[in-house]
Amino acid sequence: MRRVTTTIALLCLSLFALLVPTAASAATTVEVTSAKLVARGVAVDITITVTCESGRNGGAEFSLRQRSDNHVAYGSGWAPVYCTGSAQAVTGRVYAEAGGYAFNRGIALVNGGIELCTEIDCDYSPRFDGEIRITR
Repeated sequence: MRRVTTTIALLCLSLFALLVPTAASAATTVEVTSAKLVARGVAVDITITVTCESGRNGGAEFSLRQRSDNHVAYGSGWAPVYCTGSAQAVTGRVYAEAGGYAFNRGIALVNGGIELCTEIDCDYSPRFDGEIRITR
């Protein structure tokens, strides 16, 4: 009985160790820095500043929503991320949904996240969410 209890305790500790955020996830930071109209509102280029551990690579996903008259313009996109260990600008293009409405200058809601991987594991943080001013 004691052997079974010890085995179960060791398995639980192993699972807990897998669920604890890695040092890389704690060191990864992201800030949305700009949004610029492309092709008269067909798309928006969103720039983020990312700082992440060298050797991790992956991608950033973006989602953008903006009021357009009595409707909502929305779209999504992504950009590759190659970590260098220092802050770097990453720009991704968000395309307005086909059949939807064009983006305009002004305030929009942007959200998304970053997935960064090594040969051993992947980390799905941090997430970002907030308002951004779209410019030309």
